[in-house]
Amino acid sequence: MARKYTLVLFVLLSCAMWSKAQVPLDQKAYADSLSNSLKLNTSDSIKARTYFLLSYYYITINEVKKSKLCLDKGSALGKRYPYLRAVYYFYESIVYLELDMERSRIAALTCDKLLSGYSDKEAYLFRARALHNTAIIEQRKDNIKGMVDITLNKTIPLTEKSGDKLKLANFYSQLAMVFTNIRERNKAETYYNLAIQMAKDKSANSPVLLNAYVFAALNYNYLRKFPQSKAMLDKAKAILIRYPKSNLLADYYFSEGNYYHGQRQFKAALNSYDMGIAAARALKQTYMVNSLLLQKYSSLTYLKDYKGAQLILDSVMKDSDFMSSANNSKAIFKEQAKNNVHLGNVKTAYQWLERQLKLTDSLYQSRRTEEINALEAKFRSAENRKRISDLTAANEKVNLEAKNRLLMNWLLGTVSSFLTIILVAGYFFVQKNRKLKELNYQQELKYIDQQHQVKLTRAMIHGQDEERKRVARDLHDGLGGMLSAVKIHLSGYAAKSSSENDQELDLIISRLDSSMTELRAIASNMMPASLLHLGLKVSLKDLCESFISDNLNIDFQCIGLKDNIPVDKQVTIYRIVQELLNNVVRHASAKNVLLQCSQYDDSFMITIEDDGVGFEPESLNDKTGMGTTNIKARVAYLNGKFEIMSSYGQGTSINIEVNICT
Repeated sequence: MARKYTLVLFVLLSCAMWSKAQVPLDQKAYADSLSNSLKLNTSDSIKARTYFLLSYYYITINEVKKSKLCLDKGSALGKRYPYLRAVYYFYESIVYLELDMERSRIAALTCDKLLSGYSDKEAYLFRARALHNTAIIEQRKDNIKGMVDITLNKTIPLTEKSGDKLKLANFYSQLAMVFTNIRERNKAETYYNLAIQMAKDKSANSPVLLNAYVFAALNYNYLRKFPQSKAMLDKAKAILIRYPKSNLLADYYFSEGNYYHGQRQFKAALNSYDMGIAAARALKQTYMVNSLLLQKYSSLTYLKDYKGAQLILDSVMKDSDFMSSANNSKAIFKEQAKNNVHLGNVKTAYQWLERQLKLTDSLYQSRRTEEINALEAKFRSAENRKRISDLTAANEKVNLEAKNRLLMNWLLGTVSSFLTIILVAGYFFVQKNRKLKELNYQQELKYIDQQHQVKLTRAMIHGQDEERKRVARDLHDGLGGMLSAVKIHLSGYAAKSSSENDQELDLIISRLDSSMTELRAIASNMMPASLLHLGLKVSLKDLCESFISDNLNIDFQCIGLKDNIPVDKQVTIYRIVQELLNNVVRHASAKNVLLQCSQYDDSFMITIEDDGVGFEPESLNDKTGMGTTNIKARVAYLNGKFEIMSSYGQGTSINIEVNICT
């Protein structure tokens, strides 16, 4: 069967994109002009800026020692100028981005803080570039949502203030690449087009425009839009002809090879990858060399050159920096298992698969331990607060009783002459007080019972969500891994089989593939990845689209949703909407549904209306199903309100308002 058309380990390619797109395409002329500037200028401030730019240039061509030396010289010359001291931290963040991510992050944040008091355009741009370094660091930590948040809400607004359209185009290209990585490729296409238009308006030969052409072509390959990809590659090639030593040359051959691979012109793809590997080695771009090798591996497997493919995998595994990433190791182990099956080494393939599964289990256990420790810390904190609350309540009760006794004694001592009246009044007072205490006691018992019910509900909902997460992970990592192992054994058996056209075995493997696809769908439904990576708005949109059919149209409207909603409350809101849509599909017989979600300050509103058969709301009291019960429980969990309006033949309207205060 044909393999999926994928790009191995594409995410980290975008981390190098930023610096590559900042240095002019004619690098030698650029470096010479900076060196001449040092000779011609005597001003310390101008020399400091020039050394900073040289430091930037040297780090892009992997001359780390020269880059650090220029950075130190620039720092010494600019230390008398507060503005240049702030700018220094931006360049420190750039230099150490590949060497020490934490130092790079601290330097970037320091630059942003020191320049926040300046309101000129250059200061805005330096702050935007510094904060973008923190976004790249979040991306490397697999925090894609954090990277997008920084880019959209910090980097791009500051760049717009600076008025630098070319830098803004580069940031849009970065954002487009992130959407490519997470398979939101239609969104990526929109941002690439925006970046290309901005860059073309400023310069026809800028590295930003070249970069956008190269990676837009790659995105079109994934969308199977090969004519558009070819057009992007031709435009990029027209620029590269004038600058054959550009540090974007390897990236171009990466996209070109990917284009030929998608067209199933595998020999042409191998030629492009070889040229890219030569260019990357000349430019000392180690990670790009490995990425191109893995692309070459993919084309070799299509040509059934499994021995050549094995040599590439063994070569990549020798790079300790590359293999230090757990995700990279998992991907390589998986490919080792596949390729050894084709080579007939089924036992070796099984060993590689076991290593992959062990690494997956190790990562899962590590995350599980962190979650357990966090829950334990929360529990201890809650217990301490409860003890303090109980002690406070007891002290207040003792003080109140003491005050009551003192008041009673004073009254008896001062009004002895009116003993009879006092006794009568006291009698009525005691009776009233007793009734009041009984009422208070009953109310207190009712409140305690309500709180207990709330705790039980919260525990139930929390337990359900945690169980969903656990089952989703177990299905994906456990049963998914077992099915993969079964498929490998079957594939190995098929490779050894003397029959070249075993239709029954092919049917079994096909059904196994369908089972694995269904398994992934179930795992995603139990805990959708879009909710964890892209937030509530995107996940709700995806949920609505999953329910749309020829017989049901859903109009989803989203108003004012922000990213400040805690994750646990996002999950609860998602489950409420999911249950509402389930009820519509099961019971309403509706053709059109309007779903509106809106956020105002600490309130989140959900309104759903359908044109279905309707019902009498009172009839819910006689139902034993869990649908509406689960919705009400989750609404109560968020201290919310739940309202149903319906009648037979008139459709149904449900309004929900919940509290999302952090």
